[in-house]
Amino acid sequence: MIVCPKCGKENQDHYKFCLGCGNELPRDSGGGRPFRAPTPTANPIVDVGRGSAVPGGIPPVVSQPGPFPPAPQQPGFAPQQPFSTQQQQPAGFAPQQPPQQPVYAQPPQPMPPPFVPPQQAPVAPMVPSGPSPMAAAPISRPPAAMPATCPQCASPNPRSNRFCITCGFDMATVAVAQAPAPEVMPEAPTPPIAAPPPTAQAPRPAVERARLVLIRPDGTEGGHHSLMEGDSSVGRDSGGVFSNDPFLSPRHASFTVANGTLTVRDENSLNGIYIRIERQQPVELHDGDVFRIGQEILRFEAFHPMPRQADGTERIGAESEGLVGKIVLVTGRESFASAFPVPVTGLYLGRERGDILFPEDGYVSGLHCQLAVNQGRLTVTDVGSSNGSYVRLNGPRAVRNGDFLLLGQQLFRVHVL
Repeated sequence: MIVCPKCGKENQDHYKFCLGCGNELPRDSGGGRPFRAPTPTANPIVDVGRGSAVPGGIPPVVSQPGPFPPAPQQPGFAPQQPFSTQQQQPAGFAPQQPPQQPVYAQPPQPMPPPFVPPQQAPVAPMVPSGPSPMAAAPISRPPAAMPATCPQCASPNPRSNRFCITCGFDMATVAVAQAPAPEVMPEAPTPPIAAPPPTAQAPRPAVERARLVLIRPDGTEGGHHSLMEGDSSVGRDSGGVFSNDPFLSPRHASFTVANGTLTVRDENSLNGIYIRIERQQPVELHDGDVFRIGQEILRFEAFHPMPRQADGTERIGAESEGLVGKIVLVTGRESFASAFPVPVTGLYLGRERGDILFPEDGYVSGLHCQLAVNQGRLTVTDVGSSNGSYVRLNGPRAVRNGDFLLLGQQLFRVHVL
């Protein structure tokens, strides 16, 4: 090894310039060696000033030069020693003194060689285990530590060297300029991204489309029942305004709201559904139809000509000439009470005036409705009663805003929103 006399850095024997400072190294083959202190003599050195013996191998203390030498101490006088808890030495032995460090400077230690990072194996590109929504970023490998070429003498030098080992040229800028660009791995093909599963749409909140408004006996409004889009049913089990009516079936009627139209249907209830007819507007009654005035429920039964028997025998009975049928007072699902014939000239019904009277029904007006025959068809017309006339529904019926429905013993007005 060759030690630089300028900075003390150790260099290889074949280097011509120092790697630490770039100074030209000596040409002798022996090279420089670090300074070592001379080996002291084996005999102890006596310190005249202290009168104590210094063990061999410890260099003497060199005091700073002064203008006058120190005055010698009087013989027989020992300097006062500080109090010590150590065991007293026997007479004739000099006290053991700790070794003293020399005051002259130690020779400069050689600078350690520059740190060279170990070579690392290139990292293999990672392959994604599954589809990723983002494209894989390119993976770069660390550049290999190739030697740098000196531009002055073309000698190869390690990239950690500051100066050329042959001519001493400053290699700081050369190492940076000749650094190879990092190798970029080609992008791995991105796997196709699967489309996310379709999310189920949240059901739309129910929107009120119509109402059934309860009308009290005094004509004022009570509670109401909301009808939503689609199908809904009402009855005694629905609660609310329907819970206190014993004449309602548990599931009495169903309503359907679609495209702005409200349709009502009887669900085979015991007492049925009645719709109020408009005043002075005749409504045709067919055989078996039921209508209601006040608390009276009436059924129309048409008369049909009785055919002769096959052997020519005629049936004995009342004459039906000039009659279109009869109205029967209904007392139950299949039970009937009084019956009244309907002539072709028609009839009037009321509580006080008319052909058929119901004097004990306070909900029937004095003159309530008219039954008329027109071209062989029977019609019923409300003539301005207080509580109205109602016809029972035989199938689904579209109702309009403002229509009145009679369910059980309760009257409701339809309100389409």
